[in-house]
Amino acid sequence: DEILECLCIDLINETDKLPKADMVVANLLIEYIGYECFQKAIKQVSPKYVSCIIQINTEGNWVSDSPYLHIFDGLEQIHHQMEEQTLEKEMLEIGYHVINTLEHLLPNGKKFIQIDFERSF
Repeated sequence: DEILECLCIDLINETDKLPKADMVVANLLIEYIGYECFQKAIKQVSPKYVSCIIQINTEGNWVSDSPYLHIFDGLEQIHHQMEEQTLEKEMLEIGYHVINTLEHLLPNGKKFIQIDFERSF
C-alpha cells in the first residue's frame, strides 16, 4: 500500500521505530542529530536512495543576523557543523556512494549542498 504515515519519533533514542523505505529525504536534519545518529537511522530504514541538504557556513555563525537571531539560541547546544567530505565518508562506511551533488549559494557566505546517495549493495 502506498500510504503516507506521519510518525513522531525521537531520532536520537528511538531509531528502531523507523520503518523501512525506498528513499530518505533529510534536508537540514543531520546538523541536529549528528553523523552517527544519521548513520543509525539510515541503516534502520535501509533505503536505496538518500537525499540530503546540509548548510555550509563559510563566515562563522550558522544563523544569519536578523531580529529573530535569539530564537535559535537553544539550538546551539545540539547543532553540529557539517562538512561535505565527512558526510560522504560516513555514508560510504555504511554502503552509500554519492550519485549527485548540487550547490546553492546563500547570503552571508553560506551555501546549501545537496548530496544524493545510492546504496552500493
